[in-house]
Amino acid sequence: MFSIFEMVTLTLIGLVHVGSAPFYHHRPSASRWLLDFSSGLGLGYAFLYLLPKIGYMTVAVSTRVPDAHPLITQRLYLYMMLGFLVYYLVDFKGSSARPTRVGLVVNTIGFSIYNALVGGTIVHLNHSNALVYLVAALVFCLHLFGVNSFLIRMYPKYFARWMKWLFVLSVLLGAIAGGYTEKHGHYVSVATALVGGIIIILSVRLKLPARARVNVRSFLAGVATAASASVVYSLLGAF
Repeated sequence: MFSIFEMVTLTLIGLVHVGSAPFYHHRPSASRWLLDFSSGLGLGYAFLYLLPKIGYMTVAVSTRVPDAHPLITQRLYLYMMLGFLVYYLVDFKGSSARPTRVGLVVNTIGFSIYNALVGGTIVHLNHSNALVYLVAALVFCLHLFGVNSFLIRMYPKYFARWMKWLFVLSVLLGAIAGGYTEKHGHYVSVATALVGGIIIILSVRLKLPARARVNVRSFLAGVATAASASVVYSLLGAF
């Protein structure tokens, strides 16, 4: 069902989910460096990959319905803003400073869908160049380690018990579904836009470390990695 490149990439992503918590707890110094790197990577990923990807999907919508009103053809940006607002307005901690049930549900659903989209993205690459999959594995694994670290801090017991396995399953199901869906299909585009809004606010508001505590070199290395990955993807036509 999957090519060797796809299988290796998907396996590495799954291992990141399984290994994030042990690595985070037992390698604090390395984790701190990787978190700053992931923060820079996430920022670059949001602005240099997600937003352009929504642009490509918007062009696909415009091509399918060329005479539609701009609010129709540009609706993916509205969905992205909706995802951003939902995540911004949800009270994750509550008055007791403990994670709320609503916040847990939003994070669980949002990042399960995101992991499914990651799995689908790997299959939709459908490329003969191993470099495309190497770049995808590097970016997604490091980015997901940062996302997982945020969830581990917020839900340590839940992540260890079931959340990591749910994400592994989401990646696998998304990859399987990717074989039956179009790269810029309607449902894929809507899900990407909604979750994209969450990823953007997570990257900018929650994952972005305080300036006084950040390892600037690690952070900028993450931004540079995201920029380099975007260049490679553009040159190889993998967007």
